[in-house]
Amino acid sequence: MDSTKPSLALKMPYLNGEFESVMKEMVQRRDSLNGEKQKDAETRETDVFDGLTTAADTIHHRGSPEKNKYSTIGYQRRTKLKVVTDFATLSKGSSSGAKSRTPLKQVFSSVVSQGVSEKTSEERGQLDCLIRDLEAFVVPANLKWIWKEESQGTTLENSWTDLVKSYSTMPKKQRHQQAALWEFVQTELIYINKLKIIQDLVIAALVHLNQHDFLMEVTPEPLFSNLPSILQAHQLFWQEVVYPMLQEVRITGEPFDPMRLEAGCLQFHERFFVYHHYCWEEENNLEFTRRQMESNPHFVAFVQWVEKHPQCERMRLGDMQAKPHQRITKYPLLLKAVLKETQETLAQQALRAMLTTVNSFLESINGSMQLKDERLALFISAQRLEGYAVEGINDEVDKFVRDICQFDLTCPIRGVGHNVVRKLLLEENLKLRGRKDSKVEVVALLFSDVLLLTKVQKKAERLKVVRPPLALDRTNCVPLKDGYSFVLVEVGELQCMMNVLILVTSTTESRSTWVDTIQRAKYLVEHCQTPTYIEQQSTGTLAHSSWAKASSSITFFGLCAATNFLKSHQRVQMKFKSVDYDGHFGIVQDIF
Repeated sequence: MDSTKPSLALKMPYLNGEFESVMKEMVQRRDSLNGEKQKDAETRETDVFDGLTTAADTIHHRGSPEKNKYSTIGYQRRTKLKVVTDFATLSKGSSSGAKSRTPLKQVFSSVVSQGVSEKTSEERGQLDCLIRDLEAFVVPANLKWIWKEESQGTTLENSWTDLVKSYSTMPKKQRHQQAALWEFVQTELIYINKLKIIQDLVIAALVHLNQHDFLMEVTPEPLFSNLPSILQAHQLFWQEVVYPMLQEVRITGEPFDPMRLEAGCLQFHERFFVYHHYCWEEENNLEFTRRQMESNPHFVAFVQWVEKHPQCERMRLGDMQAKPHQRITKYPLLLKAVLKETQETLAQQALRAMLTTVNSFLESINGSMQLKDERLALFISAQRLEGYAVEGINDEVDKFVRDICQFDLTCPIRGVGHNVVRKLLLEENLKLRGRKDSKVEVVALLFSDVLLLTKVQKKAERLKVVRPPLALDRTNCVPLKDGYSFVLVEVGELQCMMNVLILVTSTTESRSTWVDTIQRAKYLVEHCQTPTYIEQQSTGTLAHSSWAKASSSITFFGLCAATNFLKSHQRVQMKFKSVDYDGHFGIVQDIF
């Protein structure tokens, strides 16, 4: 491979010890967004995002863990998002590439009609300057992609029948196969050229404004994330996979061979790794754009100029931001269409392998989104807690204990893979029974692998751990005869008792919920500590069937999202909710 060609990999965030600082920044950004959304709710109705439906379904967007419900390839969060074309200011049919551009003075008039007319003369003067700068920006006459093998620009014939000599004598099934392969080729080039327009017109114009001190608060990254890296990845895919197949047909006149796609499709994980970052940032990009459209008249003028530009091909800003998401989820459809019309056994096997790899890649995107969400939720939970500390022996000993004992809720679960993240399962006010039937009220928090007993710190609005954490894999839970209590016995080495606690619930239903969930979580954490499971997880070969022994039809109650607690900055007693699952895998996923 040419060393000058762009890299296929993208460095991921949260490396090199930056996890905590990144998490804090994300929490602050999320709190800020939620505050603005709450204000918006008083005056505006929420739209629902009706996303693209494909064979692979839609890759989810990031949101609060409480809304974290998944389906199809991995999962899809059921968040309410803005329609991606909310930011658009022009109708689809209002302009065409053949028509001349609408004068920018008319664009300015549209901005004035949105309320700018009441602004000061200085602000209107700034808008005039911005518009003059946009008029001065020189857009290349041809935005189509040009590279060394196609120096006049990458173009395609009108149809595959212009290339394949024997098309008229082909059986119907093969003609359909060739049409499906042509759609793969044609839509790939269309997508590349759309991204070229975004890069060379929209992003370039925005950079031009930034260089002239306009829209300094709006840079390409909050709007389009790493879209230029996605463009490079697809250009390389065209050069190394699609174009050689196309040229072979042009030279020989023979039908398109689906086997020529095999090497490229089997490298989907490496070639398109950049989509992980784009999908992670997509919701932030949409939210940032929405806020700018509502509050920034300079940005509105820029968007209207972009959408009215004849070389923009009637794309609206929301359409541009959705392009990568839509394209990457379309590949399974394209490959299925080819497989459906393919009759050769070897070609069928190769296409099934391609389809499996592409779907696996989409699942990996969902998996990485889920993992980051879970880590964020755990980080937020950790912010609420003060660790357990033993003090009062003497100054020397207390200092020594503090140095070697650092409470860290975000540390990995002992004995399991790094991709298993601790989750909050239950939280409720319980009573801790002491000697002579004395009872102390505590806030019990049950995580995937540990039980914490805490008390509210009213001044700091935090929870302080008041008993040593109980590791579930070493703890036995047994209900007592009174119907409201259960006992926890922690066992150490040589089967020796280390700790005994009696907790009292308010109802018999609550007691049953706690006992069932503790027992289930203990069983699952022990299962995840087995060498077989750890090996399957590390190699990505974990199958649904491997969970069968670890799950049953038991219903889980009280699955909590830690995000909500930090948002409100108040401890709220959570009521249990029953959550039914259709399969074993769903139960395990909600615990780990």
